[in-house]
Amino acid sequence: MNAEDFRKLKHELRTPVNHILGYSELLLESAADAGDGNIESLAQQIQNNGQNLARVMEKGLIFTGSEAGDEAQLTTLRTSLLPLVQQILAVSAPGPDSPGMVGYADDLKKIHSAADRLISLIS
Repeated sequence: MNAEDFRKLKHELRTPVNHILGYSELLLESAADAGDGNIESLAQQIQNNGQNLARVMEKGLIFTGSEAGDEAQLTTLRTSLLPLVQQILAVSAPGPDSPGMVGYADDLKKIHSAADRLISLIS
């Protein structure tokens, strides 16, 4: 993998993470405005996992120029990211008809879609 490929990969991974962070922030604000503590807690979980994803990626995606080193780094990164993404998928999965989810379904779907994209990129 050359430096340009590595840069593109970082960008491709960051984009869904930024979507997760942005939509979880919107969800958090909406829930706080509505006084909905359950959704606020759910949004905070998603946001915390999104922030952890961003930190892991920043620390784990440093181009070394060594093919073996870069591949090992990517393998470790995948292993570190997968549980965080799976947690986001699990908490963003409730359907729009679930009690208390009616006003939040669109943001949850967008978060879920971004997490699905991350899974496809790291698998």
